[in-house]
Order: sequence, then structure tokens, then C-alpha cells
Amino acid sequence: MEPSAQQLEQLAAIWDSQAQDDGPVVDYSDPSFSVPLAVAVHPTDPAALAEHFLNLWTWARWVRIYAKPPQAVLAASRLAAAQGKPKAVSWMAPGTGHPLSSPGGVPGVAVLRCDWAAGPEEVHFNATEAQRQGLMLVVDESTTGLRLARGGACAAYGLQPDAVLWAPTLPGGRTLGLLAGRGEAPPEPEEKQLPGPEAREAAAVLLDLARREDIHAAMEALGQNLRMGLEYFSRRAGLNDEIALEGPMSLPRLTGRRVWAFMALAAEERLRLAPLVLFDPVLDQEDAQELVWPRLARACARLKVLPEGEMAPLGWRDAGPSTCRAAGDILKNFQS
Repeated sequence: MEPSAQQLEQLAAIWDSQAQDDGPVVDYSDPSFSVPLAVAVHPTDPAALAEHFLNLWTWARWVRIYAKPPQAVLAASRLAAAQGKPKAVSWMAPGTGHPLSSPGGVPGVAVLRCDWAAGPEEVHFNATEAQRQGLMLVVDESTTGLRLARGGACAAYGLQPDAVLWAPTLPGGRTLGLLAGRGEAPPEPEEKQLPGPEAREAAAVLLDLARREDIHAAMEALGQNLRMGLEYFSRRAGLNDEIALEGPMSLPRLTGRRVWAFMALAAEERLRLAPLVLFDPVLDQEDAQELVWPRLARACARLKVLPEGEMAPLGWRDAGPSTCRAAGDILKNFQS
């Protein structure tokens, strides 16, 4: 999506101004959503929550809900053992640079995370490799189930796993681990293994959000907005391979030779970023442009004059508009 004439005019004005923005912090590093628990009453019965989940992952035939995510992983391990497979679990995360590995010996279960994958080719390669080795394939939808698409990575990439793991970040430190799949089901958890009603309530609200098509469209728009600003300002600053955005725009990744320095500078500008960018659609696109673009402009300008190996050049941390405007003039001279 290319910027419109009006957006280009807005971007140019922001770059020329380099004004410091003291508005509210924008946090694109928090894995949790703004969950409005008081808006509606949701079913807290585990069976009702399981049915709620199956409405999204329609291919699954059973659901088991646990108080903690490791309990759900352990249930998958025991289910593999019941099928004559080894109990050890191997974690696969294409895009992170880490090979298929199992810290507990020969694996019988492969848990596939797709949030770092650059595209479907990486995902399908890992899924095929796990199935070729005869492993039980479990797709971890803890992040992708809410952000990537309705129905998560399974729907986005056309995956057909044996099971899915869903353990989203819940507010207030609450935890929940959900395992769903086809074929043989693990035993029902005991009462002491079930999550509390507040955790089930929060999970039900998140499932409601995941069912709304406009939520994924909103996160796609936020990603396109971030990409648009980053590409424009990095080009104006004369940056090359220092910083970039790639992957699906609803769940993009920051890459580049100086990504960590850029994130530190952006944080000083009240824009919190992580290598895996996590949107909360509490902002609409127009609000995001007003808050995010000025901070991206300053972070890109600062990165250009930041010496390698340093976190912040002298005088920038508390710099006002006049100082930043002077830096912008210097960059213009570079370009001319």
C-alpha cells in the first residue's frame, strides 16, 4: 500500500518539523490486548469456553483447558506417549535462526511457532519436516491465533496439525493453557488443573475479538501505517540496511543491522517496539499516524547520526524541536 498524496504531504511536514511528541506512550511490544472485561458477561464454564474456541478452529474435535500453559504441553506429550511416540517435545520456530531441537532427548512432539516466520514457505517446510519424522505436530497459536488471521496460523497457512496450543497473555498475570485437536483426546483435567473464572473470562473476551474480521483488518492497517512511515523516514534519513519491516503486516518483524539501537531510540521517543511487533487495535489508523509517525521520524534521524556501538548521541535525549530541526538540516545537506 503506497501513501496517498495527502499522506505524503503529512509525512514530509513531519520530517521537516522533527517536533518532539510528549503524548501518550505507544506500546507495540506488549503481547497482551486491552481486554474490556466489564463490557459483557462471558461463559466461564470450561465446556462453554471450549465450544467458543471450536467455533474458530472448526477442524478440531476436542478441547482441554488447563490453568497453566506447561500443563497443556505436558498433555500433548502424554498423548504422544499413549500413541507409542517419545515424550520429549521439540520446539520449532522458523524465522528465528534456531534449528529443530529437543532439549529432552528424541522428540515425539513438535510444537510449531509461526509468529517469526517470514512467509508460508518456512512454515510449510517445518511442518512437513515434523510430519516426515513421525512427530505429533502441535501449532502454537498463542500469538498468531489473535493477530495473524481468523483461525490463526492454521487458517493463514493452510496447516493441518494434530493439535493446537493456545496460551495467550492475559491481563493481571492470569494464565490459561488450551490444547485442542483431532483424533484421540487426552483425559479431562482434574478440577485443580482448571484455570480460575477470571482467566476463563479474559480468554472468552479474546476469543470474541479473534472472531471479528475487523480486528485483523485493523492490525493489518496498523502494520501498513508503520511500514509506510518507516520506509519514508528511513529513506529521508539516508538509511539503507539499518532498519526495515518484513513479514505479514498484521504481525511484522523489525530487521536490520541496527535494529536494537533503533528500538532504544524509539523508546526514548515514547514508541516502544520489539523485534516482533505486537499491535493492539486500541488505536485506529488515523490516531496511529498522528502518534507514531513523528516518533519514527525522530528515531530515524537520530539513528543516522548515532555512532556505531553507542546508544544515544550527546544532547539528543532531552533535545527539543530546535535541536532536532538543526539535525534535519544537516541530513538535508548530506542528501544534497
